[in-house]
Amino acid sequence: MRILCLTPRLPYPPYRGDRLRAFHIIERLAEEHELSLVSFIAERSEQDHLAPLRSLCRDVHVVMMSYLRSMASVMGNLWRSDPMQALFYRSEKMRQLIAEILKANHFDVAYVHLFRMAPYLADASQLYRIVDMTDVISKGIGYSLPYRQPASRVIYHMEKPRISRYECWVAQNFEETWLISEAERQVLAPTCPGANIQVVTNGVDTEHFHPIGQPCDPKSLIFVGNLSVFHNVDAVIHLVRDVLPLVRQQVPDCRLNIVGANSGARIQRLGKEPGVTVTGFVPDLNDCLNRSAVLVAPLRAVAGVQNKVLEAMAAGRPVVTTRLVNQGLGAQPDRDLLVADDAEKTANQIVTLLHNEHLRTQLGQAGRQFVRRKFKWDDAAERMRAVEAQLIPIMTGSNNFRSRSNRDKAATR
Repeated sequence: MRILCLTPRLPYPPYRGDRLRAFHIIERLAEEHELSLVSFIAERSEQDHLAPLRSLCRDVHVVMMSYLRSMASVMGNLWRSDPMQALFYRSEKMRQLIAEILKANHFDVAYVHLFRMAPYLADASQLYRIVDMTDVISKGIGYSLPYRQPASRVIYHMEKPRISRYECWVAQNFEETWLISEAERQVLAPTCPGANIQVVTNGVDTEHFHPIGQPCDPKSLIFVGNLSVFHNVDAVIHLVRDVLPLVRQQVPDCRLNIVGANSGARIQRLGKEPGVTVTGFVPDLNDCLNRSAVLVAPLRAVAGVQNKVLEAMAAGRPVVTTRLVNQGLGAQPDRDLLVADDAEKTANQIVTLLHNEHLRTQLGQAGRQFVRRKFKWDDAAERMRAVEAQLIPIMTGSNNFRSRSNRDKAATR
């Protein structure tokens, strides 16, 4: 099939959650289909990353997105019911480019990464449109409200119902919606009768992330994540200020390494706390994980599947995380990982692991087996094969896919 792919950020290099998912899905789909990619870029230097994408896609088109112009779009359109992140990605240049591409080419399917790009194909009913929503963002915002600063809390309190309505509009008006986990589907499906919602989970490169067989530092903890996004910032501050002091009461020489890109001044200041090092971006995350005794991911305001946890488990590292994170994973607590939701319990779980090498090994092995069994990028390719099988009679009988009613969509689930 010919597939048009739309992404709000260039899906390369695949070093953060949204880019990683989009890149690996595009990589898998390119093995069986002919792809065209259209993406925003935020900096001219991103054009240096086009070659790997051109090796996968028939053609790649990019549109420069100005932060100031995008903010002006938000401020000038607040009267609309659309969420601010959709307004942020409004671009007449992008609209015109996509219209020209659709006029000049025939596509069978559109893969739209994240709902903020959905408006560009709102009227393209000749395509079978798949919106990869990934997470139910309104759910994550709801969890985050208690932990936000007052001004941010007010803004996101207003934004949450906008996003909820928008998510439902996307799910009910596009031919198919992808979510990253069954937990996400259970949140969205009851609010969107008749929507065709499919679970397409993330994968993990278990050849890249693997145990290296070298001894770890038995008193070391690691936190990994993009250090510019709210849920990671909240989690690592909570870890340093509330959890780590309790751990160090029992293990005085315990150390925490904070790893991840975009560590701003607020994160850098954490490096002044006892036992804390802010490493920032590392070129070889697998090595860094393997040299740590425990990965701690005490995220309190998040949705979907956390790649940082999957990668640590693939590397054979024992993990301490929250029930909220494990909702997306579906792992078995005390077999695949350890779960705790407050500072005291999190600290106790960490101390237990630091004192018990056998338990660390046992959890690490079970976690790697769990990830290898459940998380595969091939899920996206398998789902697209099902779409192709559904469309073959239509493609052989007509050049265009005609939109179906919501009842017809539901019948394809």
